[in-house]
Amino acid sequence: MAKIFVPQPIPEVAAASLDKLGEVTTFPHVDRQISETELLEAVVDKDILFGIGEVPFNERVINAAKELKFISVMHGTAKFIDFAAATRRNIPVSGQKSMTRKTTAEFTFALLMATAWRLPEANTFLREGRWKQNQSMAFMGTRLYGKTLGIVGMGQIGQLVAKKAVGCDMRIIYNKRSQLSPAEEFVLGSAEFKSLDDLFMESDFVALTPALTNETKGLIDERLISLMKPSAILINTSRGPVIDEWALEEALREKRIRGAGLDVYQTEVPEPNPGPIEGLKTLSNVILTPHIGSAGRETREEMALRTVMNIERFLNNQRPYDVFNPEIYGEAPIKDEVIG
Repeated sequence: MAKIFVPQPIPEVAAASLDKLGEVTTFPHVDRQISETELLEAVVDKDILFGIGEVPFNERVINAAKELKFISVMHGTAKFIDFAAATRRNIPVSGQKSMTRKTTAEFTFALLMATAWRLPEANTFLREGRWKQNQSMAFMGTRLYGKTLGIVGMGQIGQLVAKKAVGCDMRIIYNKRSQLSPAEEFVLGSAEFKSLDDLFMESDFVALTPALTNETKGLIDERLISLMKPSAILINTSRGPVIDEWALEEALREKRIRGAGLDVYQTEVPEPNPGPIEGLKTLSNVILTPHIGSAGRETREEMALRTVMNIERFLNNQRPYDVFNPEIYGEAPIKDEVIG
């Protein structure tokens, strides 16, 4: 039987399917990440590794797995895998085309609404016994209808966010490298293409949804943030390095913008002390979540089952889906500008 290692517990339905394929060892803790020392020891005799985004499979790990034949990853880009090291050993690495887009778009809009309506603050406000009267000026949010949503990066996630916003009677403006066709813009509520400067000046809400590339890293800087309305709200569910957190903190602290909702940060797991800069944690006008944009139970189950399916295909001598290093199969390498 194939020896399979999983570095973190996975959804029960996927774990049950995986148990049918071989001898499975799972690192059992959910309160901490497996250390590299533990990982190096665990993979020594394993044939297959189940990859999860928080656990790097670097060259040391891949070389320590002396019997390794295949890596199946529960991720769409898997930049935490050393593809070159795997390829040198003729080990295919498979992932999955993004299965999280709809979930991430839904979460993005939920974060936007929660920030607009100050839902975490409202929950605390009530629990602390501070609710004294109705229809006062004591606790005010902002509605969505009639407002302008600016979307930076109108790819698949951005377009799904736009469709939800249209349902709330919002005006949609956007920026991306190439303008959508008139037909595509019409479907998205007659969305209007804008320069970044105009988008930041006109928007009541700005949603950041671009991929992290060399061009988008640090894209949202102090100058762009300074163009936002005092009543505007910024949402980031793309990647942390897209935005200057220090410039955002200053704008929020000085109330030059109304608020922000952040699910991603410049420092994330597995780096030490993941999360936003300390100053953001002290502010009441920002909602902070721990990179849970794809954490719908159903979505995570689908992702894990797809990863198991690729293992099953490999064991049945079938090519796995979505191979990251197709040169293993005599094909051209994938060229991908996404860096995170």
